[in-house]
Amino acid sequence: MNRYSLLIMTFLICTGIAAAQNEGGQQAGNVAKPNLIRTGFYLKLGPVIPMGSFASDQTIIDLPPFDRDTTVFSAAHIGGNLGLGYLIYIGPGVANNYLRFGIDATFLDGWFVTSKPTLPSGSSKKETEFWYYFIGQKFGPLITINPIDKLMIDLSYKLNFNVSWHNSDWGYRITGQELMMNIRYRIILVAFQYNFSTMNYNDFDNSRPDHSIDITNFRILLGFKF
Repeated sequence: MNRYSLLIMTFLICTGIAAAQNEGGQQAGNVAKPNLIRTGFYLKLGPVIPMGSFASDQTIIDLPPFDRDTTVFSAAHIGGNLGLGYLIYIGPGVANNYLRFGIDATFLDGWFVTSKPTLPSGSSKKETEFWYYFIGQKFGPLITINPIDKLMIDLSYKLNFNVSWHNSDWGYRITGQELMMNIRYRIILVAFQYNFSTMNYNDFDNSRPDHSIDITNFRILLGFKF
């Protein structure tokens, strides 16, 4: 099952729960359910787990017209993430206030992953210079389901912009992507995020060779939504 199938299945299950709750309330002659899905800030913190090629050494060989140099990007290992953002809801709740649509805006997404390069004997470089450091922002559509009480399930797809530093080189990417699910109760939340993208470490200079590597990762974050 790919990531898109998983997101669609999760949405259908949660929507089915909301529809069943809505139908049961109508049959019982209950008044309209209050809208508990509210706009607010969030903070998330937790580990970043590299996946796929990012978790292995990636070798880039420069092709003509550049000199045929070889650059090895060391395998990434577990790191950390801090995210600050805002859930913005557009319009009223729907399906008797079991669903609401909006925008998930992460204004600050700071994260890093470690690596353990093989340094030549006598090298003055530190291992931390080969870690991968990132800062960026993420924005995209949001669906929130409120199946019962103050339990919330958020589903979002976001486009990511990241700037990165690794081994004295800078890189950027404006077309990264993320699939995300929050499970919230009151102010406490746990988030599951799958990020897939590449990063080109060419110091923002297109006259230099393309050093694009995979930076796919998975995150399990704890946090608060206010």
